[in-house]
Amino acid sequence: MFFVDANQKANFAMSYAFPLIVHETCLKDKPLGFNAWHWHEELQFSIVLEGEMVMTLQGCNYTLRPRDGIFINSNIEHMSRPTTPESARYLTLNVQPSLLTLFHGSVVEQKYFLPYLKDPQMQVVTFSADGEDELLFAQVSELFRVLQDGDFGYELEAYSRLLAVWHLLLLRRSEAPLVPPQLNERYEARAILSFLHEHYGEQLTLDDIAEEIHVSKSECCRLFQSSYGCSIFTYLTDYRLQKSVLLLTDSLLSVLDISDMCGFNSTSYFIKRFREKVGMTPLQYRKKAAQSKH
Repeated sequence: MFFVDANQKANFAMSYAFPLIVHETCLKDKPLGFNAWHWHEELQFSIVLEGEMVMTLQGCNYTLRPRDGIFINSNIEHMSRPTTPESARYLTLNVQPSLLTLFHGSVVEQKYFLPYLKDPQMQVVTFSADGEDELLFAQVSELFRVLQDGDFGYELEAYSRLLAVWHLLLLRRSEAPLVPPQLNERYEARAILSFLHEHYGEQLTLDDIAEEIHVSKSECCRLFQSSYGCSIFTYLTDYRLQKSVLLLTDSLLSVLDISDMCGFNSTSYFIKRFREKVGMTPLQYRKKAAQSKH
């Protein structure tokens, strides 16, 4: 369906002729029990089917329950995690931005699309089946249904409903888009993220990170916490665990080697953190993963 590259960009396998895709996510099926930080060029609409979850982006947590939905604009880093042991299940629609522009240079692109890509009030929009968002939720739900049914002419109906959904989102804006705010902080926070992804296998210190980004240590921590809602080293540990899961399932490396390659300062600490996050030891996880392949 999609893969996440080294820069945490999600790349979707979607048709060039009709570039949108629907997929279902069940958080309990994720190796670490949550959908890790990622971003993508596509616009994203999600609605919760069951359970309760928190979507984190731009330093804010959005609690979502069944009959709740969320829109996430292009190139916004986000992650999702369940809030209850029962986990959560949700549907997601990813849309290539070009699908909403009609054609390059059109009034639709210039007036009703491009100005809203960087509009601060359009980076994330939550909506619900109840209250004033009822029509928006209904249109998004119908869009999902049309795409899943795939009946004759579904592309035409889906495109029509997609434009209606976008129109409803714009109507929620009470005035013309503001001039985009200074985006330096977002770029600096993403630079920290990229540095962590490139050097997670090393014994990193806050001094190393701050020196690379050319800001003070306190500012480095503030930027990251503000953008991602967690500390630098909490994120780094989770990212190292994600990488260890891949090595446990796709290689024959020992736990000692995997621990070292993923930047843990000791094998015992790696095993401790892995068990806390996954609920079993690395070797137990490897055995379970191998059995599921057969």
